[in-house]
Amino acid sequence: MSIKQQISDAIKDAMRSKDQARLDCLRMGKGALLIKEKESSEDLTEDIEVAILRSEVKKRQQSAETYAELGQTDAVEATKREIEILESFLPQQLSEEDLKAKVRAYLDEHPDINHAGRLTGAMKKELGDAADGKMLNQICQKILS
Repeated sequence: MSIKQQISDAIKDAMRSKDQARLDCLRMGKGALLIKEKESSEDLTEDIEVAILRSEVKKRQQSAETYAELGQTDAVEATKREIEILESFLPQQLSEEDLKAKVRAYLDEHPDINHAGRLTGAMKKELGDAADGKMLNQICQKILS
């Protein structure tokens, strides 16, 4: 079942349970998917759907940081709840410990890499959406330093 279909089903459930905050968040997510679908004349692949939802999560993370700087704790909590809702439709990402182990194993196989940017790029190609890019970059910098 596609992510778009999963979100549609979740919208129906949220309407039945009268969970307005969840319903609004799901509608925003589905709207982002529909906009991208209309821009391209083809059906969305799962990779594209994941990328769109990751983009929406990233926007909300930036909003939460801004709200935190402004001291708006209610808005921070609401935004974090939206992030949790959207992330529930995304594939599970690797933990920090798993990423460290994979980076070390990659370095054992490729000892010639000594630049964090090159290592991060190579690991991102290998891991794809299983790793958060920001966390991966921080881990690569720590391990190489």
